[in-house]
Amino acid sequence: MGEVLSQAEFEDVLRRVREAMEEIPRQYQRLVDNINSVLDWLPGFVLDRIRDALRTVGDFIGKVLTEIGKFVTQPGVPWTLWSHGDSWTNDVGAKASTWQDVFTLGAMRTDDEWTGGAATAYKNVLPQQQRALGAIKAACDEVDDVLTKLAVAIGVAWLAVVSAIVSFVVELTAEAGAAATGVGAPPAAAAAGVSAAKVWGIIAAALGVLEAFVASSLLPATKDLNQRVHTDEGFPQGHWPQLTTDISNSSHRENGGQNAPWEMSKA
Repeated sequence: MGEVLSQAEFEDVLRRVREAMEEIPRQYQRLVDNINSVLDWLPGFVLDRIRDALRTVGDFIGKVLTEIGKFVTQPGVPWTLWSHGDSWTNDVGAKASTWQDVFTLGAMRTDDEWTGGAATAYKNVLPQQQRALGAIKAACDEVDDVLTKLAVAIGVAWLAVVSAIVSFVVELTAEAGAAATGVGAPPAAAAAGVSAAKVWGIIAAALGVLEAFVASSLLPATKDLNQRVHTDEGFPQGHWPQLTTDISNSSHRENGGQNAPWEMSKA
């Protein structure tokens, strides 16, 4: 199974986000400088609208950088979560499932080779062994599910962020250039306001969905998993089931070899 984002891909996403976060203030200042350079040509009512638009752009940019800044220093490690989920399923759960299929009377030689009390003792614990192996498989599946969902959620959120913020840099750069033409200053300021509002909406929604998903889905799933791990389901008194039921006396020579609790069923 492929990863949602490899380590190299995820680090590239974060690099592009950080570069965009550095570029946005530069292009905003360029927009302001270019507009200021042509203010003398514009009537007062137009100047007021441009200044309002620039304040709006600045406010949105501040929100964008602040919100991303909350996450960029601890962005998560989706490739590791994905890999660990695979390991729990493939290296532990799959093996437990294989052995669960083996621990049946049809697959064991006990009922073919032995009779008597000892054979019965081994047969009686097979269902307990199966339950224990099944509990391991179920727990591994839950671990894989939680880790995989979190990996996907982190990856999807950062892909949305990098797409939005890089597009905003492109738009803001174009708008700053248009503002230097004089007549392009008013529409450039207005367009920058639209671009800033758009990127803020996308990023706030992406990170908000990630937080909500963790709170509403992953945290309860993690709690359920923790409860499963700390129950005795499949593990009597918290231990692996005994290999046999109790045999008080398994001597082959009891009563001179008569009525021994176990014997070979084959000649």
